[in-house]
Amino acid sequence: MGETAAAERAHLIGMITGAWKTRVIGEGVKLGLFDKLTGGPLGPDQLAQATGANPDGVMRLLRALATLGLVRHEPGNRFALAPLGQYLRKDAPDSLNGMAGHWSERMWNSFTGIGASIATGEASVPSGPEHFAQHQADIGRADVFNRAMAEGSLRVGRALARIYDFSDCDSVMDVGGGYGALLVGPLEANPHLKGQVYDLPTLSEAASRFLGEQGVAGRVAYVGGSFFEGVPPGVDCLMLKFILHDWSDAKSLIILNNCRKAVEDGRILIIERIVPETVSEADEEVIRGDLTMLTVGGKERTEAEYHALLEQAGLKITKIAPIDAVYSVIEARAA
Repeated sequence: MGETAAAERAHLIGMITGAWKTRVIGEGVKLGLFDKLTGGPLGPDQLAQATGANPDGVMRLLRALATLGLVRHEPGNRFALAPLGQYLRKDAPDSLNGMAGHWSERMWNSFTGIGASIATGEASVPSGPEHFAQHQADIGRADVFNRAMAEGSLRVGRALARIYDFSDCDSVMDVGGGYGALLVGPLEANPHLKGQVYDLPTLSEAASRFLGEQGVAGRVAYVGGSFFEGVPPGVDCLMLKFILHDWSDAKSLIILNNCRKAVEDGRILIIERIVPETVSEADEEVIRGDLTMLTVGGKERTEAEYHALLEQAGLKITKIAPIDAVYSVIEARAA
């Protein structure tokens, strides 16, 4: 076997066996190992005592994390947090703690049904408005999910504020916004703006706590409700990030119609990953997202599909702009 062929085969083996990394990282996050190592190196016995886990099991988990470059195995069987592992601390800037927990639990379970969804075109895991409300009512599970969403929304919101002009808006609402992280960037960049988060009432306290951590709680009001039943009027701009991709066209039309009625002469900003008409290896993230959405009854869409969907809701697209290499903002107004 030639050198190139051997390297290709090794790369493919890494892809085939990659699932173990998701679970190992997730277990490290669940036990809080990355947070506990912030103060300096510790041994497996100390970490086992702090977490209530088995010392041998913790040792073996730490060795696995060391092979991934997330911790360092030091003399005397002590482990220290590696630079890459810093991102898995809960309080780290640009933390990926929530994402790791989300992928090792909810997303892991979603992908177990991908074969059935491919065969039938239908959701293969519990989904729909009622299931989502039940999930959000479970405080522990909901926090893992909403922290994961907030981590991404903080980055996207700040990137959005750099490329989108909010100067002629007085108020902006994050529809289905969870903890409201998407608002942070626009509010930081536009001191005149006031924000609202519109999501299920059960998230109010956690959202207020998160927005307080970001220093913008005094400029954001939380409004409880369901976008399937209606969207409160009175703001200049509605933002929907990763909302439409969760739902079928029929359910997305309900959401969009409610948004159109609420915003009147204002605008709707839809933030999503747009599927290219022809995909390549560079489009892995959006296609991974599309398969994830397939299992819950949603989908990622092409630009043409967004034009058609919004037209059915009485909206016209007035602008599409890339936010970064992955995400785009679709600006829409009433037709």
